[in-house]
Order: sequence, then C-alpha cells, then structure tokens
Amino acid sequence: MIPEQRNPLLSPRRRTVLVLDAFHDSNPIHWSASSPEPLRTTIGIAAVQTAIEYEYRFTEYRFAEYEYDEIQCDAPSWNRLECRLLALLHPLGDSPNCWCLMLTLPSKFLSASRMLAACALSAVGTWSAWGQFPADHFDKIEPSAAIELPGTERLSVQGDIASELVAGVDRFLLKQIESSIQTRESSWPKPGPTVGSYIQGIEKLRAQYAQSIGLIDPRIEASEWILERSLPKNLQDMARKESSGESLGRAGLASDETLRIERVRWPVLEGWEASGLLLIPNQIRFGAVLVPDASQMPENLCGVGPGSNTDGLALARAGGLVVIPQVASRHREARQGRAVMTDQEYLYRSAFVLGRHLLGYHVHQNMSAVDLLKKTIPDRPIMVAGWGEGGWIALATGASDPRIDATIVAGHFGPRENVWSEPIHRNVQGLLNHFGDAQLAALIAPRLLVVDPVPGPSVQIAGDGGAPGVLQGPQASQARSEFDRAERILTHWDLQSRLQWIEPTDQASNPQASISDRAIAAAIGKLDRDRLDPANISSMRTPMDQDDWGMIRSAESRRLEWLAGLDRWQQRKLDLIQYERDAHWKNLDTSTPEKFAQSVEPYRDEFRHQIIGHWDLEKKPLAPRTRLVYEREKWRGYEVVLDVFDDVIAYGVLLVPKSTEPILNRPCVVFQHGLEGRPTDTIVKDHPAYHDVSAQLAEQGYVVFAPQNLYLFTDRFRTLQRKSNPLGRTLFSTIVSQHEQIVKWLASRPEIDAQRIAFYGLSYGGKSAMRIPALVPEYCLSICSADFNDWVWKNASTSAPYSYVWTMEYEIFEFDLGRKFNYAEMATLIAPRPFMVERGHFDGVAPDERVGLEFAKVRRMYSARLGIPERTSIEWFNGPHTIHGVGTFEFLKTHLQPASP
Repeated sequence: MIPEQRNPLLSPRRRTVLVLDAFHDSNPIHWSASSPEPLRTTIGIAAVQTAIEYEYRFTEYRFAEYEYDEIQCDAPSWNRLECRLLALLHPLGDSPNCWCLMLTLPSKFLSASRMLAACALSAVGTWSAWGQFPADHFDKIEPSAAIELPGTERLSVQGDIASELVAGVDRFLLKQIESSIQTRESSWPKPGPTVGSYIQGIEKLRAQYAQSIGLIDPRIEASEWILERSLPKNLQDMARKESSGESLGRAGLASDETLRIERVRWPVLEGWEASGLLLIPNQIRFGAVLVPDASQMPENLCGVGPGSNTDGLALARAGGLVVIPQVASRHREARQGRAVMTDQEYLYRSAFVLGRHLLGYHVHQNMSAVDLLKKTIPDRPIMVAGWGEGGWIALATGASDPRIDATIVAGHFGPRENVWSEPIHRNVQGLLNHFGDAQLAALIAPRLLVVDPVPGPSVQIAGDGGAPGVLQGPQASQARSEFDRAERILTHWDLQSRLQWIEPTDQASNPQASISDRAIAAAIGKLDRDRLDPANISSMRTPMDQDDWGMIRSAESRRLEWLAGLDRWQQRKLDLIQYERDAHWKNLDTSTPEKFAQSVEPYRDEFRHQIIGHWDLEKKPLAPRTRLVYEREKWRGYEVVLDVFDDVIAYGVLLVPKSTEPILNRPCVVFQHGLEGRPTDTIVKDHPAYHDVSAQLAEQGYVVFAPQNLYLFTDRFRTLQRKSNPLGRTLFSTIVSQHEQIVKWLASRPEIDAQRIAFYGLSYGGKSAMRIPALVPEYCLSICSADFNDWVWKNASTSAPYSYVWTMEYEIFEFDLGRKFNYAEMATLIAPRPFMVERGHFDGVAPDERVGLEFAKVRRMYSARLGIPERTSIEWFNGPHTIHGVGTFEFLKTHLQPASP
C-alpha cells in the first residue's frame, strides 16, 4: 500500500477491505488516493469501473479518494461478470439516493445469489435517481417566485432541459447529414472551360480522399513475393531430394491441374508486411486482388473452412493471378481485460488519432499488391474485387489507385448517410462532405466499376465498452438508388457506360459464391475482351480436393501476427510523432508579440477547421430565457437557455452574487463540469469531484456560469460524435458554437466585465478548457483541471494502462490530431492569455511524469519563448481527480481581480 494521504474534506472511519477482481490493473496507485474513509457502509462497484476508466463518472461516491487498509484481488472468477453487471446498473446521476453495492469487509463475495440481490438493489436505486434528478438539486421556489433575470424572457420549459439539448443537437446533425446528399452531387466537377479533362477535374478530390483515409505514408517498393513454405516432417528426405536437384514444394500450399496456391508476404510500409495467399493459374490473363470480408480468412475464399466460398478459385481458373490479403477481423475480445471490441476497432482507435485509418492500411496493402502484380505481369490488366467488408475496401482501392482497370463491389454499394450507425472503424472524418459511394464510383471512372447487389453480411456489434454498430448489406433498391446518383454525375462527362449494374436474380444464391458469377464474367469480359458465360464461371468453382491443407490453424496465427505487426507499426509512429508536430509548427514566430499573434493564426484556423470542425452557419438571435432556481444568502442562481442554431440551444445556470450595491462589471468564471455531469453538480450537495466550486466562486464575488455540456447520457452523446465526424465535425464543433453564444450573452450583461470572462473546467471539462478558449478569444484565461496530460499518448498508446484504447470512450478520438496538436500546442493557441493546470498526484488520468513532460513544453513557450512566465502555472496537490481550489483560486484572483464579496 502507498502511504495514506488524508483529504481534509473527509473524516476517517473504520478499517475497510476493498475486494477486487484482478482482471483490470493491479498497480496499487490506481486503487488508492487520499482518505481511509469508506463509502457509507458499502463500496460502489461502479466506482471501481470509474477508477479503471480514469474518470469520475456515474457516481458521487469517491473511489480514488479512499485509502483502504487492505485491497484483495482474489475474487472468484464469476465476479468478473458481476462487476460488469453492477457497473452497468449503477445510476448515471449523482443523487444521494443512488444505490451502488459491493461487500467491503468479507474477503470475497459469498454467493452469486447475494450478488444478484445487490444488482436488484442497484437497479432500484438507478430508477429512483433517474426519477428525481435534476429537480432535487434546485431550491424549493414557488413558481410565482421563480422570476426571470432582468433583461431576459421567462423560461417556461419544464422537464430535463439537458435531455432536450442532446436531442436537439441530434436532430440538427441528422438534417445536416441529409442535406449533404445534394451538396455532394451538385459540387462534383462538371465540364467547363477551366476544368480540362475528367481525370484532371477529379485529381484534387482523389488526393483529398486519400488524405481522409490516411494514405499519407510512402509504400515500400517490393521486388518479389515472399513465399512461406512449411518444412516437411522428414528433414533427411528433404535434404536428399534437394541434393538430387528435385524441386521441393512445387505444388505449393495446394494445387491441381489448373492452379497452385502459395502463402505469401509482401512489404507495405516500413516495418509492416501484408500477408495472404497467391493463386497462380497455368495461364495468366489478368491480375486480381480479391479482398475477403472481415469474417473470412483468405483460405475461406478458396473453399476451405466453415462458411467458405470459391470466388478465389473461380478468378484464378479464369486466368487471374489472384492475391487474397489478410484483413482486419471482426474477432471480439476484451482488450487488456477491459472494453470488448473487434480487431478492427482496436486498430482504428490509435490510427484515427495518428492521422491514419484502418481503411487506408487495407488500401495500402492492396496497392502494394498491385505494385508486385505490375512487376510480375506488366502487360496484363488488373482487377480488385470484394464482398461485404471486402467490397468496402475494394471500392476505396479502385477509387485511390488509377492503375486498377476494373473494380467489383459486391454486397456493399449503397447510401452512406447511416455510416454513423455502422461499426466504428468505418468512420471516415469528413467523408460525407464530398464522398458517398456514388462519388467513389465516379472517382473510379473512366475505368470500369461493376456493382453486384448481392446481399452483404449482417453484423450487429454490441457495446460492451467498444462502440456498438450495425452492418447490413444494402437492399438492391438502395444500391440502385446510389448507382443512379453515380450515373447522374458521370452523365455530364458521357462516362456513365463505365458503370455496370448486375441485375439481381431471383434464383437461390450459389452457396459457393459471395460475388456472383455474372459480376465476375462481366468484369473479366471487359478486361480481356473475351465474353464469358456466367455458367463458365460457375464451372470453375469446383473445390480443390486437398482436405483443409492444414490451413485453418496457421490462418489464425496469421491473423494474430498481422494484427500485432500493424499495432507495432502504429506504436512506432506514436513514438516519433512529436517530431512530426515540431516540424508542423516550424513557422511559428515568437520573436515579438506581434509576430507571434500573426504566425499563430494559421494554426488556429487549422485547428478550427481541420481538427475540431467549424459550423459555417449563421447563428440565431440569443433570445435569452431565464428563471430563478436558487435563492441563497450570498448569491442567486438562474437557469438560462440561449438559442444557437435551429434545434440547438445552450443551457446552464448563472450565479450572481448578492450585494448592497448594484452588481456591475464583475469578472465572470465559466465553470465546465465533466463527463455525465450537470451544472448543479458544481453548485450544491458537495459533489466529490467539484466540491461546490461554482458556489464557492460566487461567494468570492465572481459571477459564475455553469453550462450544460453535451457529454451526457452515454451512447446518446457518443452517437452525436459519430454523426458529426462524417461531416468533418466533432462534438466540439457544436460546443464551441454554443460557447460563442454564451460569451456573447455574458459580455452583454451589466453584471459582467466583458474583458474578464474566464474558463475553468474539470475532467471532460478540462478537455473543453484546452479546446474552447483556443477558439473563443473572448475567454481571457483558461484553467484545465484533472485532465491535462500527454493527450496523444493517452489516446493512441497500446502499452499504457491509462490509454483510451482500452476504455468505453469510443467517441474521444480526433482525426489527425497527433501529427499537429497535443495539449502543449493547444495551450499555445491560448497564449498569450493566462493558462493554468490543476493536478492531483493521485489522479488516474495519467502519471505525474506524463503531465509534467507536457506542461514543460507549455512552460517553455510562455517563459522562454514568449517571456511571460507569470501567465502560466501548474499546481500539484496530494489528491485525486477533483477540484482542489487553492492555487486555481489564487490564479483567478491574480488575473481577474474580483471585487470583495
């Protein structure tokens, strides 16, 4: 145990033992902090989950603020499931009536029935808490006395305004997604005097698409396929045959009179190789990259294993030199014993932050395969084809690589307006601004695209800490609708004939085929100018009589090797990414304040438009509505609602100090709560993370505004991020717009000095403190509490237990942030305004050394480069993920100079 650290806000009680399952993290520093006080008579298991995720959420009971006399990690195996059950059943609110139970004194849970009873009590407490929150946090004020703030209209809306806030943003985003359909189609290049050829007209769009899927790394130039051969059991026999000049392994992995199959590898990016199968026919007429679905191994496309098909054999026997690459699997497991997610999401999380993308990796390996096909058969045409997830990848590959002569997309093509509901690895930042499937089809023109509207895979991924998602291959009518959009685009250039639609058949599908025979025949006919009867393709699907070739075990090993290899490659990029950021910021000039102000603006503009995303929409008039909800000795509190966009409001609570003199030109502090929080959490009932900080500041003479932020209601708000990303936006696109309205209104109030409006946020509010003031210059200073750290590392590391790669926050990742902005760079965007960090030594957000390393860069910027060391500070205190309210209060007093209360 680490030495006990007492929190003066808490009183010590009896000796306690905390019983944990050891399936998360056994490092004691993650399980202890500042007080031996138990949680009333029980310990909240949801608080265990909270500490694991390194955030205080779901519960008012302070897990990491308690020092236990003993921590036992030897709970029975069935406790794993029960821990998760209680974490799910625990209430989202912070009412004192919440129930969260975990036995503390016995060494382990005694029976499953006892745990089930605890689950039931937790559920009852959850319903109870949801039923009364947040009204129980307001004072009991008669409706006739709930007057509005002078100069505003009366707020009359009842119910949970925060819920309507989230619902309104959801409606807003869905409308923006719907309007993107017409925007994409109308903005596609059309013939004109300045456009030139079609290929010239789409050149910038192809480059833009490549950037969006992370095609930013140079490929390794491969000279030949690397064959993988298994050694025979009798090595003496092998030596005898080789000494006699006999060629070993002539048949490869498997063979018949028409083709042979080899296991191969080929380099893609420096330090990462692709792997898969190479099908070599007796006579090669064309090359083909055949991409499996995420449920398939390459062997499955050769008729081997459960759920297999013979698409690979059909293409090879038709004359194709066929490469079947390994792709990221839908295999799901708990990563580091925590959030359950697919291989796809596991790789996607780190890649997204690093400016790469899982789709881009697949396209890279396909293009590398094309490199080798071009070397192997330089005078032959090349095809790429795929079904399901393979169709998604094939479409992207055909759109990205002009060397590919024909593309077959099966079981995928259709509208992408619901991409936000698909598995999260399909999330491409800004996709819908320019590219639906119709536009990707247009990028393939004037080359051939064959759309095969066969049914795609049906996949439903539960959350379990990872992102929930549904994948359903589009119906033929949906695919046809998107195909018609592509035809309309290409009709302007008289290129619509380069699209070929395969009419669906009413006949029962061939169980040996994922891609239809007619689609394969159509593509080969265009490539080889030899019309093929689909019946001929069907006859080429005869499985090879090779048993299972001993393939399946080695195929599973290849999946793991491929996954680990790509993860290692990403972690190496993470190790070096600071140097990419340094190079990116080379144009910053700090020689004079004037030159700094001028040179930092392009970076702010980039942060606004390319990282956060900006709504270039006219805001509505503020139309402030308020009502009195607190009447206290030293201050009054008003609920406030402001308009932002259609369906989008800003909401919060304004605290105004009382005085015998008129309250005029006071400094204002905007205090932002954390994840799953409410403004009221920061005002009353001594929430353990906030300690009534907003009320404390009001008592010190500040006007305080506590806004409701969007990170509330778990998947409801995370889905807002999913809906924002395809439009090139994020949650903070909307949040920044809300704060622009908030500071506009605050600055208009006679109680407030418009030049002294500060921002202070904890946890997710600390994330806001790094981003919002960087883009809202009306905030005169910013304080980041319980969040500041090496943010890129925390998002992308697959070695650190602190990383978001392991947690339920699947919305947290920001595309291409790592190459351009970490927290030190965001602080640079805040400079030269004052900036402070509040940091508890036992805060599980990150270890002290990571926090200190990142803040050292901030200190260097303010002190050494800008010459304003007095404008930045960090306070370290012995405590957890909480407001300390000592150094930060002094910082506010120094820079805001409030009037005496």
